[in-house]
Parts: sequence; C-alpha cells; structure tokens
Amino acid sequence: LLLKGADTLAFIDAPSYKPTWSLQPSSSQSIPHRIHSGILLQTRSPVIRKLFEPRAQSRNIKRRGPLPDGIKYIIDLTPPSTEDDAVLFLTELSCPQGIMTWAGTRTRWDLPPACVAGKDPRPMAGEGQANSGLLQEYSPAQHRAGIVHLLQALDGTTPQLNTPCKLWTFFALAKLYEVATLPQISIPVLSWIYEGNNKRLIELHPEIAYRIAQGTQCGYLCWDAFAVLVGEEALLSLHQANLGVISPKKREATFHGRPRESLSDEELQRVEYASQAFMEHAIQRFISLVGTKMHWLSNLSSFQSILLYKIETPREYEVVSRLLSSVKDFVRGSIVATLDQLSITYLPKKFNVDDRGAYPTHAFMNVYNSMDCVECIMSRTFWKHLSEKKFSKYDGFKFLQKKYWDTSLATLGNHIGGFRDEENAVIRPVNDLELDHNILAFNRLPRHNNTHDGDSLRDGILTRFSLSYFLVEIQSFVSQYAGDMIRASRPAMTYELTDTLTCLTDNEFKYLPLWAGGNDDGTGGVFVDQDIPFLETGGFSAPGPSIHTDSTTPSLASFSIFSACTFSTVQRASHKATESHESDVLSLNSDAFSKAGVSDRPNHTSKSTASETDISDDSFTLGSSADDVEDFPFDDDSDSDDTVVMDHPDE
Repeated sequence: LLLKGADTLAFIDAPSYKPTWSLQPSSSQSIPHRIHSGILLQTRSPVIRKLFEPRAQSRNIKRRGPLPDGIKYIIDLTPPSTEDDAVLFLTELSCPQGIMTWAGTRTRWDLPPACVAGKDPRPMAGEGQANSGLLQEYSPAQHRAGIVHLLQALDGTTPQLNTPCKLWTFFALAKLYEVATLPQISIPVLSWIYEGNNKRLIELHPEIAYRIAQGTQCGYLCWDAFAVLVGEEALLSLHQANLGVISPKKREATFHGRPRESLSDEELQRVEYASQAFMEHAIQRFISLVGTKMHWLSNLSSFQSILLYKIETPREYEVVSRLLSSVKDFVRGSIVATLDQLSITYLPKKFNVDDRGAYPTHAFMNVYNSMDCVECIMSRTFWKHLSEKKFSKYDGFKFLQKKYWDTSLATLGNHIGGFRDEENAVIRPVNDLELDHNILAFNRLPRHNNTHDGDSLRDGILTRFSLSYFLVEIQSFVSQYAGDMIRASRPAMTYELTDTLTCLTDNEFKYLPLWAGGNDDGTGGVFVDQDIPFLETGGFSAPGPSIHTDSTTPSLASFSIFSACTFSTVQRASHKATESHESDVLSLNSDAFSKAGVSDRPNHTSKSTASETDISDDSFTLGSSADDVEDFPFDDDSDSDDTVVMDHPDE
C-alpha cells in the first residue's frame, strides 16, 4: 500500500525476515506499507492506539532505523511469534471447517464467483505444506494478506474477499484489533455473506454466521443465524422429551444430520433457553389449532351460522350440539391425518442431496418419516403440507389412521408440555355420512324470529350451514396459519435448506444481547425467574449467561435429568392467559356417530412406516365433552359465563 499523503510505515514481515537497522527493504516481503495514522487512530481501537504509543515507537525506530522525510510513525503488524500472543492469533484466525469447505460447494449451491472463486495466498518456503495444495486452518501467508485487507478497508478501499478463508481471516483480524463493528469492516463482511446464494451459509453453518454476527454486532445476521440454531435445538429437546432419555452430552449433529460447529458455552446456553421457549410456542400454536377450545372456528362465518342459532327446545340443543361436535372433531381429525402423512423432508427442487456425504444427504430426505407425530410439529415439512392442504369431507375418516381413533391429543403429544391439558381433545373419526346427517338435521330446524328463508343471509351470515363454504373457509384460515409457521421471523430472510421452524418471537429473541434487540444487558437478569426449561428434556447444561453460582462444583441440576411427570413454564402460563379461556359457554356432545370400529390406544404416536395469525378469544368454547344433553338445565336461566342462556318455550 502506497497511500498519498501517508505519514506511517507499517511493516508486515514474513517469519524468515530479520529486520536490520535500515529502512531499505532487502526483499519484497520486507517492503513497508505507507498508510495514514489519522485513519487508524480514528477507529479509537485501544489495540491500534498502543501501536502509536511512545514506547512502541521508540522500539520500532531502534529496530528499523531513523524516520524518512514525511513519516511520523512506524508500526509493526508482523504476526506475533511469542507464545501467548501467537496462540491467541492462531486460535482466532484458524478457519472453521465450514469455511474451509465452503468454496467446494460452489457448483452445488450456485455460489457467486466473486465470493468463492479466488485463490488463497500460498505459504512461503519454511511455512509448512507450501506445495501440498491443501487448505490450512491457519496460514501465515493468509494472516499477512488479511492485515493488508484490513488496512485497505480502514482507509476506505473495499478489500477483495474472493475466498471464504480470506473473509474469515479479515473478520477475525478485525475482531482482534477491535474494529470489527466499524462500517468499513462490517459492510464488506455482511455483503459477502448475503451475496446471492452465499447466504445459504447461514443455514448450513449457522454457528459461523452467529459468530460473525457477534463480532460485527450485526443484529439482523444474529437473528437469522439464531433462528436456525434455536429451531434445531428445540427439535432435539422435543425428541429427547418424547423418548424420555437422559442425554447430558451435547450431540455432535442436529436431528436432521447437520454437523454442529463450535460455539462458546455462554452462547450455547443462550440458545438452550430460547429453544425451550420456542418449543412451547410451537406446541401451543398446534394446540390452538386442534385443541379442546379451537376458538378460531368461531371467526368463520359458516360456523357462526351454527353458533348464532336461537335454541328454544331440548331437541334443537341436541341437534346443534351434535353438529358442533362433529364439525370440530372433523377438523381435528383432518389435521391430525396430515400430521401423520408419510412424506420425504421438504427441499426445493432446485437443490439436490449429496451422495458423497456432505449435508444435506439422502438421509436428510428420510428424516421426516422417522419423526414421531409430536416431533413433526417442529418441522416445516408438516406446516408446508398443511398450508397446501385441500380439505374435503372425507378427510376426517378416510385418511385418519385407526390407531388414533378415540385417543386424545394428550396421548398424541405424549403428555409433553401443553399437551398434558388436552385429554378432552378426542381424536374421533368423523365420516361424511355423519357430517351430512347432522348438517341436514340442523338445516331442517325452524328459524325462530327469522323473516328470511332458506340460505338467506342474516347480518352477512348464512342462516343454513354450508359444508362446501365451511371447507373453503377452514382451508383459507389453515393455509394462512400454517404459512405463518413456515415464514422466517425476519421477512427479508428466506430459509430453503432448513426444515426446522424459524418463526421465532420476541419471547425467544429476548435472550439475545441488547445490541441484537434482545433484553440481555450482561447482568443475567433475563435468565432469572424463567420457569423453564422443559424438565422432560433435561433442563439446561448450566445457569444462563452471566449467571454465577457460589460453587464451581457441578451440581445435579447442572446435568440433564428427565422427568416424565414434571413440566412447568412461564410461557405456558402466559399462553393460557392470552390465548385461551377457562370458562365454557357451550358444552358439546361428542357421541361417536360413525360406525367405524375403535382400535386399542397406541403407546406412542410415530407415523406409519411404508406474520402470525391471531386466534380470536371469542366467548364460545368449542370443546368436546361427554354426553351432557340429558342434563341440560332448561329450567334455569343463568348469566354465568359457563352456561347457555336459553329462552323458555311458552307453555
């Protein structure tokens, strides 16, 4: 570098070079760079400021010779050779495995040549593996080239980061010199990551992307990588809870087989806390759709034609109750049938699996079929199937496996978390004959105080129930609801190679640092009084980041311990307070009208082998219950939230 008006000489010597008391270079490697001191000092980096201190300047002048005209400073940026400093640089600059192999995936992922098609610096003689042609985790030549790139960037010239190793070395050096958060550094780094298909690095190597986000303090990259890490960890936690297996050791690969790379213990714990909250969120979203209450149905105009019917006789109450029960059980059974659907793991057609063992492999495609039903809730494959589902009146019987007939949602979910409260959510087969019979019976009921006949509208609502219109409405709602589960938390980011859910909420992002939009101010307060983790999954490996205990001796609580009967979360209590109602306005009859047989309840529920939509908290509770028609209190007018107020027929 020979910058105009430069006042500083920067030396970056090769290991074999021995400086003499002369500024005349003896080789090309010893030529100093001419740079501006003001540019470097403006960074306010304490590491860089040290280079300009009088003691450092005196030492450099003594080693290098007197200052030439126009030069005020000499700085030595030669890679350190002393043991402690060398180990630090070696550790930070060593390229992760994902970085070293990324350029080799250029053809597979159609990566931009500007990011991966360059050549890394060749080691000099005596630097090891000079002629091997193999990439090294750490290369002195790469180190020196990275320093030049750093000086270029700080002076306002965009460095040519045309290989993954150049990118990592540039970033790692910037972090060591405490300038990684400056726009001159972070913009080239982030531009490299988000250039075309290069952003697939976030999905395939989220740990690397997360570490870069930390170093540059880039909030949106942190969110994008954190979402992948949390979704993967949440699925593993749910899998372990479902098995009830003690597994304190960190798995080396994700459920889908992606090799996991290193993160600090502090960041791993951050991911663990967020994953437990996210797992509960995903479970509650599924329960809101098919659980006991199903409040969303009351927002459908076709369903309101049943709810708004004016009941005046016990017979009318029985007909209405049976239809409500049939319709709700039909919807639940249809969605459970989709959950149990055999399928390969979803992957866009433009991508392919690798026969050579590089993730995602053929095994990735078979992962979805290996999941138990409760685990599928964490898979984007299930929600994508649900978003594309075309509902028909045969779904609630024809496609529902017999092993689920007359079991409960609690059994389906193995009594994990929120599923424990869903014993009354019975998975009952409802065939088309039952639907047609109950719809016909309802539509034949007299319309009291209604001047309209037939299927006329009353306040925009059909007075008769239309199954075809109802199927259209539930398909529209479920498609949007499932679509919200598939979408990324940040609209600008798209995930194509990630099967786990990435729709994190503020309740998960709150565990991030303040600079990333989270609530962690470094005191550990965000991790205190969180009534998680899932005890079924073994809890957390240690207290949350920045939380310190009095003893350094591991306690039993620091290891994963499973409990099949213990689960409590703040998130669950919060969901109950905001997304459900404890009062029942209308209790539904759940008589099994269909003639189908009933099989034994299964011990487990694995599949057969061969912007978020809000749910309205309406006043109607659509939960199934045992027969209660016989006990209907016709002689009791009550304004309680737990009863249906009925007009007494004139006597």
